[in-house]
Amino acid sequence: MPRFFLNVRQRGTLIRDEEGDDLPDRAAAKTLAHAILHDMRRLPHIYGPPRRWRANTFVITDEAGALVAEVPYASIL
Repeated sequence: MPRFFLNVRQRGTLIRDEEGDDLPDRAAAKTLAHAILHDMRRLPHIYGPPRRWRANTFVITDEAGALVAEVPYASIL
């Protein structure tokens, strides 16, 4: 199963996902990103209010480091 990395672009800095996730395909990687964002919105007592993180973006890459997709955090607001 391929491994995908949900890196985070925060204020112009890329924070790398060092572990990644084994997922069946690119669509599953995007689905995981959206699920994480929905949890973040649902749990502000853990992640803070959306205004603190809504400008961030998931930068999803594959094992070779190639860009798969970008998912702005604001896409779930």
